[in-house]
Amino acid sequence: MEYEIELLRELAANYAKKAVEADQRGNTRTAVIYYYKAIVALKKLVKAESRKAVRKIYEERLKQYSSRVQKLLSEIKGARLGKSGKEEHELERIAREAIIIEKPKVSWEDIANLENAKRALMEAIVWPMQRPDLFRGSRRPWKGILLFGPPGCGKTLLAKAVAGSVDATFLNIDAALILSKWLGESEKIVKSIFRIAREHQPAIIFIDEVDAIASMRREGENEAIHRVKTVFLTQMDGLLSSPNERIVVIGATNVPELLDPAFRRRFEKRIYVPPPDFRARKEIFRIHLRDVEVADDVDYDELARLTEGYTGHDIALIVREAVMNPIRELAEKGLLTRKDVKPRPVKMSDLLEALKKIKPSITGEEIRKYEVWARKFASE
Repeated sequence: MEYEIELLRELAANYAKKAVEADQRGNTRTAVIYYYKAIVALKKLVKAESRKAVRKIYEERLKQYSSRVQKLLSEIKGARLGKSGKEEHELERIAREAIIIEKPKVSWEDIANLENAKRALMEAIVWPMQRPDLFRGSRRPWKGILLFGPPGCGKTLLAKAVAGSVDATFLNIDAALILSKWLGESEKIVKSIFRIAREHQPAIIFIDEVDAIASMRREGENEAIHRVKTVFLTQMDGLLSSPNERIVVIGATNVPELLDPAFRRRFEKRIYVPPPDFRARKEIFRIHLRDVEVADDVDYDELARLTEGYTGHDIALIVREAVMNPIRELAEKGLLTRKDVKPRPVKMSDLLEALKKIKPSITGEEIRKYEVWARKFASE
């Protein structure tokens, strides 16, 4: 948990720095985006931080950033483009900034175990895109897929592996940007994103932290956010009712319990992505160590046993810490700049030392929470 808090602190600081720099340059829209991202990270920090004094500091920063954003909002509204044609062009530009259109190079072999999730995604997305002629009528493909589970367990990798295994465009959505109530006209941006997806069919729209868009609708909610949610639901309904459109929306979340029931229903297939089991942990170590020389004494069974309760991301951090030891030794001996000197193989002792520094980012109680939600709503 402490490591996760440290990562959030770093994220919040980086976003705030970029926001201030953009603000000073007069790049109002970019400043708003990064202020918003800093606010999202700070809200998570407030929830995770147990020390009252530190939490108060984060809350003060939240107020400062929110106040600045409100002022920037007024500037944006005052400078809105007058001509509708130019405005539509601007919205299209913002929408395209909100997505990364790519062809991922991730393969199924890059993901350890998770066989149930892989099989479910193959049936729900890959097969229908490979043989659309077979998936009609009652065999029509799923249009909304939800991947849920603890952070760092492979949800994003699964989505990229799906896109990498079929001839489909992968649209990686920046949820923070499209939900930003300060940009205005966010619902039009959502429509633009789905229009872009239709231009690049077959397409996969991937939204990480989809709860930012699909959270519970409540009385008194900001009107702009409420409109965005309504438009997003409408766009997903359009996909569900049209058998000819080859577009799938994949949402990933670490907090499925926050999803609005209406969104939960649109995600027809809900797949639990659990923490890695013993076999998967062994494979994750092998995957992350495959590009370095490893000593014969490295015991993958022992490493898997010692990392029960760790996520795939946690194990990746252990490996990253361990593989630095041979480099540190070269630096200490003054040999780092000599290209004819190679680092020694990574030893078991390096990994055990790293294991002492990197702690699990999730608890047993948190895992049980996901398992309860999976029993209620998962459709694997």
